[in-house]
Amino acid sequence: MSRCVGAAIRASFATDDSACCAIFPLTYLSVKISEEHRLPSFWQLQVGGWAVYFCVVLLSYLPSKELRGDMLYRLVFCGVCFLASFPLHIVCRRLWRRQTPWVSVLRVIALTCYLLGLICGTILLWIEAKYLMPQWEKFQWPYIFANALSPTFMLALWSALYFGIKHYGAQSEERARLLRLESLVHQAELKALQYQIHPHFLFNTLNSISTLVYERDTATANRMIARLADFFRATLDNEGSYESPLRDELDITRLYLEIEKTRLGERLTVIEETDSALLESGVPRLLLQPLVENAVRHGIAKRREGGELFIAAFRENENLVIQVRNQLVPLNGKPCTYGIGLTNIRTRLQQLYGDAHQFSIDFSAEDVCKVMIRIPFHTYVAPMETVGAKNIENGAP
Repeated sequence: MSRCVGAAIRASFATDDSACCAIFPLTYLSVKISEEHRLPSFWQLQVGGWAVYFCVVLLSYLPSKELRGDMLYRLVFCGVCFLASFPLHIVCRRLWRRQTPWVSVLRVIALTCYLLGLICGTILLWIEAKYLMPQWEKFQWPYIFANALSPTFMLALWSALYFGIKHYGAQSEERARLLRLESLVHQAELKALQYQIHPHFLFNTLNSISTLVYERDTATANRMIARLADFFRATLDNEGSYESPLRDELDITRLYLEIEKTRLGERLTVIEETDSALLESGVPRLLLQPLVENAVRHGIAKRREGGELFIAAFRENENLVIQVRNQLVPLNGKPCTYGIGLTNIRTRLQQLYGDAHQFSIDFSAEDVCKVMIRIPFHTYVAPMETVGAKNIENGAP
């Protein structure tokens, strides 16, 4: 069953790649290759590279008047090689697309460069004999083979640059593809963790309602069912985001505490200290409720006299700090264990924020448990607002 759910989750993310960026505005989980990070096109590199080479040749010969003839020859050489690179590009492109083995590529490129070098050498020798230095040079066929060496070397260098750039681009695309796959896996894990919270809470609450019905306390059971409906309406009314504003998390936590107060009565005392300026800050969905549930069920509810539950949220430099403190039955040296709720929170925080978060549980005091969460402070941005901002940047209506 879990494998089927995981496969369905992965499929849903694969079909809705555009929503990933909106869901994770602050993490590395949605990775895409933006236009500015892509390699320039062939025409940009072709024209730009030869233009730079042309300018370098021109500037290197300008200071010396005695070498003007050589300068003209080098400029003509540059133009002829530039034209020869186009048929060479056709050969290189076919070899690359067919994924020809490198040994065969070297043989074909060497032969092609030399044949094109012979053609270029013939053209250069003819131009030099007829126009550049007619009084010194006469066109002689044996000189063609020697004159072909420089164009051959230039075209071989061009081929090496072509395959080098292609190889680098392919490696970059492969890295981006692997990052996207890793992103989808992380998103699927987060979705599975979020789905895990509801059955855990529902089981505990239904167990309490069952106890009340068994004790024939139908009025209290009805109140708990009503509060349970309100709670699930609030938790299931989400926009597909893994974050929510702190205000919503507090509202959901208060609904849960009303359910527990119905069961525990005066044994549960809640103290809440939250800076109103932080209510719109972004926090992971269903972060507070599992913490509070753990504090109530495994701490205060087990004490005969009950206890106090303290919830605080404040800003510390560039971080949002959330603290939950509760009284519990003294451990008396017994080791503490982490249930589904705390393990779930720890994993989700690691997935969302990596090393930028802190999560600690302090049992140093025998009858008090302190939980502290520190995450990067940021204002919550709804998924639709993120998509709208991206559309505005891209010029979409």
